[in-house]
Amino acid sequence: MKKTQRQLMALFCMMLLVATILYICGEFLQLDMTLWPDASRSQQFIGTTVMILLTISLLPFSLRLFKFRRVNADLQERKAKALARWGTLRLLIMGLLLVVNPFLYYAFGFESTYGYLAVVTLLCLPFVVPTMNRCEAEVAKVEDGATANENDAAEEETETDEEANSSHSKL
Repeated sequence: MKKTQRQLMALFCMMLLVATILYICGEFLQLDMTLWPDASRSQQFIGTTVMILLTISLLPFSLRLFKFRRVNADLQERKAKALARWGTLRLLIMGLLLVVNPFLYYAFGFESTYGYLAVVTLLCLPFVVPTMNRCEAEVAKVEDGATANENDAAEEETETDEEANSSHSKL
């Protein structure tokens, strides 16, 4: 598990480093990264719309990735290997958004929407920092979560039965 955590942390730090270098080059070194200075309004609209839709769909997906049944089953069976696989996917999705949005911010000539999308992605990153405690909790949560959900369902059934019986006795 320690090796998996180190790999995920290295990937996390690398994506932050790439985004930081991109930001420093664009803001402080004032490198001209404008690729489409004469983009038409329709090109800007399409690019902005696509990135907004990608960002607002991929961020919740990546944050809830470990809640999906297939991922849960894989984490139960293979623990560290599955955590490496799915954790890498999660970090790559968020890292791609974190690098592409600032890049498009500079490429379209300081289009502020891409900057806001990068900030939203940056605000989501603390929820996926691959610390050792979080890695162990993600694997352990799966085991505890499956039994807890079964227990909750059983309790709800008994409460519903008790309510139905009490309402019948009143009649």
